[in-house]
Amino acid sequence: MSKDLTFRYHVQPRPEGEALTFAEIEQRLLKQLQDKDGKCVQSLTNLAIIYSQNGRYDEAIGCVERMIALTDDLEKHGAQYLALGSFMEQLGDFQGAARFYRQALGMEPCRKETWYFIHNNLGYSLNQLGQYDEAIPYLRHAITIDPGRSNAYKNLGLAMEAKGEFAEAAELFVAATRVNASDPRSLAHLEHLMSAHPEVQVALPDLPTRLEACREAVKIARADQPDLAKLWKSDRKKQKRK
Repeated sequence: MSKDLTFRYHVQPRPEGEALTFAEIEQRLLKQLQDKDGKCVQSLTNLAIIYSQNGRYDEAIGCVERMIALTDDLEKHGAQYLALGSFMEQLGDFQGAARFYRQALGMEPCRKETWYFIHNNLGYSLNQLGQYDEAIPYLRHAITIDPGRSNAYKNLGLAMEAKGEFAEAAELFVAATRVNASDPRSLAHLEHLMSAHPEVQVALPDLPTRLEACREAVKIARADQPDLAKLWKSDRKKQKRK
């Protein structure tokens, strides 16, 4: 694995448009849906997102099921079963999540992002179920689909750590941080691994130096993130003055 210590990270963009409450967004989306006789896929998509963000999973699932019924497009079905799997994850039902992700796999969607997350999320769910040997091929394939995303490196690292492959796990946590230092989870996993298994430094003597580089990258990435909650409150106040 590459020992390059260049890092990338993402800065969350400032949301455009009005600063609305959940109730206001829901009301507008339901009105749009009603105006389209309940067949507006974009409204259903947005409703599913806000419902899941607010823990209203039954309603989120219902929106996605309505979307599935509106099309025979397997590409769209792949993304929709991916969404259903993610809702099951959020509910802690990893068996249910894996079932939906396998259904999504059967659709063979060609869109890169969808295909990546189907493999990554299935691997993640299998990890949660302790099925590491089964998870690993999906996670490796996710990395080949898009090596510029951090999730699969992290999840593969967790699988390898669970199997006692500590050096490979450490390499993967470093790789995950390199491709997206704005996600600090892999750094936390690397720190835990090195604390629990200091012998990993025998195989990787430069690991402490790489750990410090990861820490600095995460610190820089965190400092560059906007305070979205503060921006929302500021925009909300400006709207009320109008």
